[in-house]
Amino acid sequence: MSNRPVIQERESVPSNRNKPVVHKESNRPVIKQQHDGSKEGNLIMVAAIDFGTTFSGYAFSMRDTPKEIHCPYWNTSSTELISHKTPTTVLLDAKKNFIAFGYDAEAQYLALAEEGTDANNYYYFRRFKMMLYDKLRTERLTTETKVEDIKGRLLPAVDVFAHAIRYLKKCLTEEIESRDTSVYVQEENITWVLTVPAIWDDPAKQFMRKAAEKAGIHSNKLMIALEPEAASLYCKELPVEKLSGSESGIGIFSPGKKYLVLDAGGGTIDMTVHEVKSGGKLHELSKASGGNWGGVKVDMTFKEMLMEIVGDEFMEKYCLSNTAEYIDMFRDFEIKKRQKVEEKSQLKKVTMKMPATFVEKYEEINKDIEERTKETTYKGVLKWGLDKVRINKETFDGFFNPSCTGIIEHVGKLLSDPKVKGTNIILMVGGFSESAVVQQAVREAFPNCRVVIPRDAGLAVLKGAVLFGHDPSAVASRVAKFTYGIGCTELFDPKKHDSKRKKKINGKDRCESIFSKHVETGAVLHLNEEQGEHKYHPIYANQKKISFPLYTTEAPNPKYIDEPGCSYIGTLTMDIPNTAGGLGREFAAKLKFGGTEITVTAKNTNTGEVASAQFNFLDNEP
Repeated sequence: MSNRPVIQERESVPSNRNKPVVHKESNRPVIKQQHDGSKEGNLIMVAAIDFGTTFSGYAFSMRDTPKEIHCPYWNTSSTELISHKTPTTVLLDAKKNFIAFGYDAEAQYLALAEEGTDANNYYYFRRFKMMLYDKLRTERLTTETKVEDIKGRLLPAVDVFAHAIRYLKKCLTEEIESRDTSVYVQEENITWVLTVPAIWDDPAKQFMRKAAEKAGIHSNKLMIALEPEAASLYCKELPVEKLSGSESGIGIFSPGKKYLVLDAGGGTIDMTVHEVKSGGKLHELSKASGGNWGGVKVDMTFKEMLMEIVGDEFMEKYCLSNTAEYIDMFRDFEIKKRQKVEEKSQLKKVTMKMPATFVEKYEEINKDIEERTKETTYKGVLKWGLDKVRINKETFDGFFNPSCTGIIEHVGKLLSDPKVKGTNIILMVGGFSESAVVQQAVREAFPNCRVVIPRDAGLAVLKGAVLFGHDPSAVASRVAKFTYGIGCTELFDPKKHDSKRKKKINGKDRCESIFSKHVETGAVLHLNEEQGEHKYHPIYANQKKISFPLYTTEAPNPKYIDEPGCSYIGTLTMDIPNTAGGLGREFAAKLKFGGTEITVTAKNTNTGEVASAQFNFLDNEP
């Protein structure tokens, strides 16, 4: 038995379909203690929202009992999918007003179609977090960035995300009101935590913060938690018997132990390596990395199989004209995908329900679907019926291959890094880590590693985010993913500057586009540690604001901001309304990178006056 404290869970009993189920002990909160706000500020509760690609949920715990984490059940008409999370789906009306979220959004949208209501008057968004990730790889993220609904119509992404967060916030506050919490909880007494993938960049983190603010969460009451870190914190508090794979030998969270966190979600896979230091603090040994190899990749492989048979054009038309049946088809695939290994270990074929209209509509304009299948690479492995398809188990498991390949290759790359030498434990968390196919692939690929999986791998991020909110210092250091620098000018020096960059400003020759480095990629960044101070001067005597473009690169020592690999990510702005001193004014800026978000402090070195400074990662390029 481990001596570590057990995270106690008070669960609720399932009842209605979409609302998180709570146990009402009274109609109003029983106010047993009026908190005076004197201890640890006015924090009474930490509430976390885990915003996932496929499923989302919330959990919370009180300040005095942080490890007693409350997490509701969400129900659907399909008992096979009762869980502590609900689908990340949003339903809006024709005027873009919120209608429903989660299982309720799915049910209402399907009902609209069944009742003959024109579903084109409604916006139905699913898996839009993954759309945001895809956009991050191809374009600059701003508050104007849009995401598509299931029919390809575009709305601002920040509005769609805000609808989802607002709904989860509303459910949580309603649950608090229905409980005897022993403490009178007001909104200003709650610290909120929002999870994001560790591989997301700074603009994406700020985007989520903006969405949360739009949903009614004040920025000064909001923390951003990185998903693999949150999961790691949760697992660190679990007793050994709740960590499959750690039953024998010394615990994986003993001081000096190193382990790779493999956070496998619906959309992305996040990985990092942690070392446990004395006192239980976690130190990151390698910068967070990963890719889009999550559970959605399996769905895409299944969809690619169908498109090889029926064609891309038919698939697109079917989605638009039979949207409800299209959604139902992938819901059944989700059920089959999540089946426990013992449920299908004896099966030679996996039987999936298919909408009858899928086969009917295809055969109205094409040949017999069975005959068409024989012309593809799936000859002999699929058997079609009117409302079902039987797939060889080997073929079905093969839908996981692209995901497993991506995961295994990246784990191998991480473990070969000299900085993580001695790491022989893989901690698998996230909903996709519950897949027996994924677990087996990792174990077979790394036979010399101990693979450890918590019983509730899909809840590790959510519950860990609550713990992070209580103690954000639990992760004491992180590794810089990029080299960060500010674009500025310097007095021109012909010995070190490119003559083509020389420009006369206020009668002086200056060199433009200098990369003023603040932190280098791979640097170990300790929590609350400010990086080296950099000093800047206004270039005009009456200047009341200084704005600097911020750039990143994977190169360690860039000289100019326009070198290959350098990317603009936002603007650092300092307000300097006091113009006394004119051009002689000097301002020192210190960037702080050790937390989950970059912060900045600035002051007038002549007067000691603090200057207001902030980042904007969501503006347009300079």
